[in-house]
This record gives sequence, C-alpha cells and structure tokens, in this order.
Amino acid sequence: MEDNLMTLTTEERNPRTMDMSHMEAGEIAAVMNEEDYRCAAAVKEALPQIVNVIDTCISTISGGGRVFFIGAAHSGYLGLLDGYETNATFGTENQFIPIVAGHFSDIMKTEGGAEDSAESGKADLEAYGIDEKDYCIGLSASGRTPYPIGALTYARKCGTRTAAIINNYDTLLGRVADDVVELVAGAEVITGSTRLKAGTCMKMALNMITTVTMVKLGKVYSNLMIEVPPISDKMRKRLLYILQQASGCTKERAKELMEETEYDIKLALIMAKKSIGLEQAIKVFEECGGDINRVI
Repeated sequence: MEDNLMTLTTEERNPRTMDMSHMEAGEIAAVMNEEDYRCAAAVKEALPQIVNVIDTCISTISGGGRVFFIGAAHSGYLGLLDGYETNATFGTENQFIPIVAGHFSDIMKTEGGAEDSAESGKADLEAYGIDEKDYCIGLSASGRTPYPIGALTYARKCGTRTAAIINNYDTLLGRVADDVVELVAGAEVITGSTRLKAGTCMKMALNMITTVTMVKLGKVYSNLMIEVPPISDKMRKRLLYILQQASGCTKERAKELMEETEYDIKLALIMAKKSIGLEQAIKVFEECGGDINRVI
C-alpha cells in the first residue's frame, strides 16, 4: 500500500471554504457548524465497529487486562483526555492507560518529531510489559503515523489484541490492527487541520468506548455516576446529590449515610434502598461482586 499523505481524505481541500480568509466570522462559524453535522453521521456509520471495540474493552478489563490508547499529537491528546477523565468519572485506576508520543508534561512542549518514530511507539508500549490480556488501541487521524504503527506492530507480536481508530479508509495503521474503526467525515474547513472534524469524530468514539465499557462493568447505577472519588468538596457534594437522586432520601439522610460509609456511595445506596445497616450492606456488596445493579 502506497503511503501518500496528500491523497488522504483528511488532506483534501473543502470547496465550501475556499474563500475562507475573506469570509465574515459569522459565515465561517456557520459553515463549521454545518460541517460538524457530518461527524455524527460518520460515527453512526462506524457504530458496529465501535461496539466491537467496546465489547473487547469489557472483556479485557473483566479479565484483568488493561486498555491502552496510544497516539501522537491531537489524536494522542484525545486519548490522554479520555483515559484520564475515566478516573474522575468512574474512579478507575490503570484500566484505560493513555500513551502520547513525546512524554510531555506540558502540552506546548511536546516533541513534534516523536510521532515519526515507530521504534519509540514500540519502546513506550514495551515499558508497560503488555501481554495477551491487554488491548492496544492506536489513534491516528491520517492512519499513517509511525508512532502508533510501531506500537501496534509490537503489540501483535506480544499476542495483544489491537485496534485502530482513524479518519481515513484503508490505512497503514488499519493494516496492523485486528479491529478497525474508520471515522471519515470529509475534508476539514482548514485543509489538513485534523483537530477539527477528525478530532471531533475521534472524541465522540472515545466517549462511547470508555462510557459504555464502564456502564457494563457496573460503574453506573441507572444513569448516575456511582464511582466518583470523593477527592474534593465539589465531588462530595455531587455524591450527596447522586445518592438523593438514586434513593429518594432527604439531603440530611444522604449526608448521614455518606459520613457513616466514609463517602462510599455504593454502600450508602445499598443501605438506603434496602433499609439495612452498614455491616449487612458490606455483606451484600461483597456477594454482588461490587456490581450493585445485580441487587438493587
């Protein structure tokens, strides 16, 4: 397969914005808004492939494995954001692990050339000691970035299942992945600026992957977050609100339960819904394997 960057869909010129530099701000915003509708359509087209990735994430984490998001530049940043945000939303730890080319601590100091090294992708993933229990998802708008290609090529040699989330059809990255999600929304309003529609498509897919996986792993009750870590005043207030919504108890009762359980909302919810004490709630929680959807 020939690697010709300039023939990719993400590198095409958009006929609607050829005169963009002379358009009014409102005109540009309107065109961008209209073009963004194509993102939802592109993601819908790829739903079967996204669900396949979700199912593999569920089985991977259930089996004690880890899911890696690995990419460079904007695609890598999106994996980083979604991977880290699962911690705040679902209280996860080392279940979704993002790896970004360049090992940056400051996003503005990322080493731009890091994405060109397949060997760096391999080395960065190798450092985690991956094996057949894990799942490695490469992220690349173009689908030709050497960094995730190197990572996925190495992962397959380790017996690790792989996936690619990309914004073009029939790409080099897709060729080294077991599962391929192609999110193609057409030319960007600024030629080649894949932080726009391509990035929006990828963010939408990542939202689905992390969210649905966590729901199916018992991290959500009804449509409420029940794994929020009580690490700040805002988070503790949110937990109180969630408990009230989930159980129908008063704010005062919710506060009593949360204090008694040291802000373990799952135990507090079991106590409220089943009208039992803490000791019995702990027993019920252990019997349900930590998934309260099985008992309430």
